[in-house]
Amino acid sequence: MNPLDVPPLPVGTLIGGDVVEGVLGRGGFAIVYRVRSPEGHLFALKMLPLEEGSERTERAWRELSLGMLLYHPNLGRQVGAGQWPEDKPRFLWLKLKLVEGPTLGKWGLEPERTVGEVVDRVLEVVRGLAVMHEARVVHRDVKEANILVHLGTGQAVLVDFGVGYHEGDPTLTKGMFPPGTLPYRAPEAWAYGRAHAGEPGAHYRAGPGDDLYAVGVVLYRLLTGRFPFRPAEHGGEDVEAVLHQKPLPPHLINPSVPRAVEEVCLRLLSKTPEGRYPGAVALYEALEELRARTDVVWTAPLHPERRPAVEPRAHGWRMLAAVGVGLAVALGAWWLTPGQEMAPGGPAPEPVRAVAAPPAETPPPPAAAPPLALRKDSAPVKQPTSAPAPETAPKRRGAAVRTACLGLTGAALQACMGAPQQMPSERPAPPPQACPAGAVEVMTGTLGLSLGEWSSVDWSSVRGRAVHVHEDATLRVPGHWEAGADYFGKGYKVALPDQTRLFGKLHVHKGRVYGRFTEARTPLGVVYPMCLELLDTDGNVGLELWPGSGPGKMLVDPVVRVRVVDGFK
Repeated sequence: MNPLDVPPLPVGTLIGGDVVEGVLGRGGFAIVYRVRSPEGHLFALKMLPLEEGSERTERAWRELSLGMLLYHPNLGRQVGAGQWPEDKPRFLWLKLKLVEGPTLGKWGLEPERTVGEVVDRVLEVVRGLAVMHEARVVHRDVKEANILVHLGTGQAVLVDFGVGYHEGDPTLTKGMFPPGTLPYRAPEAWAYGRAHAGEPGAHYRAGPGDDLYAVGVVLYRLLTGRFPFRPAEHGGEDVEAVLHQKPLPPHLINPSVPRAVEEVCLRLLSKTPEGRYPGAVALYEALEELRARTDVVWTAPLHPERRPAVEPRAHGWRMLAAVGVGLAVALGAWWLTPGQEMAPGGPAPEPVRAVAAPPAETPPPPAAAPPLALRKDSAPVKQPTSAPAPETAPKRRGAAVRTACLGLTGAALQACMGAPQQMPSERPAPPPQACPAGAVEVMTGTLGLSLGEWSSVDWSSVRGRAVHVHEDATLRVPGHWEAGADYFGKGYKVALPDQTRLFGKLHVHKGRVYGRFTEARTPLGVVYPMCLELLDTDGNVGLELWPGSGPGKMLVDPVVRVRVVDGFK
């Protein structure tokens, strides 16, 4: 019996501290409820059944881990997770930040959309993918139905990590191909399938190039209203065309498409990954340079006459029935026998999308709680108390590049930050600031740290030269941060594990860079409120700017320190 073939939970049911207010949508893999937090804010709660040994159960856990590793304005956000009921868990629940807005497909084909707006939305999707790929995560199901356009910010948000893959994770799919939607499958995947047909254990491993090809399909559809290749005579994918034919140039279908935009689109649809772009960062830079060109009329309507949004064909993994009008929080759907794919059919309904208008005021920081014990206990993950504020729709090249690099580290950060940009100029010192609610208690109690204790951290793996940082800084704990006092006679306690990320804000004052870090996120996605100030390696508050710093540049030491404090002065 399908564990979802049961009556919905009654209104008033308490799950992870939130109260169920009703069902937003359901399907063969998950039920989504509208819930209200104790502070009165609405969220979506995705309930995924736990079945011993089930592939979809393993994918549910993978969705949890991936969603909590990824943190960026252009990526969907998970803010909590646990199991329910707590005594004998039957469901894994994921608490999702609500995004109010239509899918990219519905948004993009409206007649008032301009060429510039469409390219901007694709820029934002690629920005999110850059962060995913830098974290060695492949989305594997990039398509319009998994991209929402936030009504508040105007930005695109890539959602639904249910079929994503993190490098090094075990393979869950038993068949040839990983999950995905067939019209967005890259030519190299089809070629692998033909070359290894009938070979026991053969399995295609999707990579970043597959995501970039899918971006090309998305862009092609936004430009033309159709897929790059027509269905085959039998109604399935025309694999021969995908492998050997070039798509019809978009400007022949829609004369409003600029040739410069068309060139990027067709390059993304190249038959091999090498024919596309080296990576998401390189694609972002190419799109940004394109956007800066003055020989393209960016304000021209892309679809002067109203055209209905083209829905995806029913290939690959079935989607959940639509709820509401163009409002969305993505649901993963893995309802088929592993390795199978649906026969072609009519248009598939879009995934269930659960949304609510954002609260009028920023919610207060959540109270401290024990860390999330994955697979064992039900425990909500704290919503970050300090996060990079998403920009409104990009209007200037410099601002767009700065946000593009948000969340990147290492070589990706260096490549991304090499482009011209505008950084915050020197400003007055910020006023004194209290620690986030519960931060001191979490640091000294839960984590065993002491006030005044410090640890060495870094911006990336770069050594021996200055690194380029931005005001929405992310520091890394390289190696376990061990509490400085004996922990119940058992030696040192690991307070924050290796590769924990510290989130905060930087500001420049009187030639030095100062930082306040108010959140720690572990590799497993556990979030702690923190109160840490930035020090140089000599223990002085703030960092000296390296030569070469100036407007648009903050060059600092690659290795720094952070110190536990009970407030920012």
